[in-house]
Amino acid sequence: MESTLDLLLKIQSLSDEVADAKTQLTQIPQEIAKLEKQIKIREEELKTAEARIIDLKKTYKLKEIEIADNEEKMEKLNTQTFAVKTNEEYRAILNEVDFLKKRNKEIEDEMLGFMEEEEKLKNSIDAIRAETKEFTDSTRSKITELENRRESLTEQQKSAEANLMDNLTKLPDDVRTLYKRIAEVRDKTVCAIVDNTCTGCYANLTHQFLNELKKRNRILLCDNCGRILVYTSSD
Repeated sequence: MESTLDLLLKIQSLSDEVADAKTQLTQIPQEIAKLEKQIKIREEELKTAEARIIDLKKTYKLKEIEIADNEEKMEKLNTQTFAVKTNEEYRAILNEVDFLKKRNKEIEDEMLGFMEEEEKLKNSIDAIRAETKEFTDSTRSKITELENRRESLTEQQKSAEANLMDNLTKLPDDVRTLYKRIAEVRDKTVCAIVDNTCTGCYANLTHQFLNELKKRNRILLCDNCGRILVYTSSD
């Protein structure tokens, strides 16, 4: 019976290994997706900065055209002043010229702001590119590690599952049936005793029950959770 009890502990260890591998394999895709999202965010930030520089150049050029158009309008208006016949017409032309002058001043202020923003972006864009590349390379390396880890865990799970099935066949029929019945309702089927408690439900065991467990001559179940209990020399 002692060999059966030790075999049960081994089977539980293999079952735990399989469960742990499955849990990690479930988490890895989520971790990879999170890292890929972080890369995408960094790359989008870089693209946004680069696109802003291009947009500033285009906007600046459009503002230059707008100023030139306004200056052309003012020149025509100034020419028209020689042909006006009334003071009212003259004042109207002067007001329109004044408006265009003020508008050009506003545009020039806007252009100055565009130039300052573009200069700041130009000064920082190389650093942003370098930081983005460094972050992307580092994160890609982490993703590769996770993918390698996934392959390793998959092999580990397969090996543990094969060993688990092999060792289950070594159990006596009645014990194997009991094990499978408990495994259907409990995440952990076989529990070693630690500090006089069941490590499955943490119920305290009576002194009399512990003495029976120490004999290691039969299968005993926890009165509280129904798991198979095994006493080891380290308990």
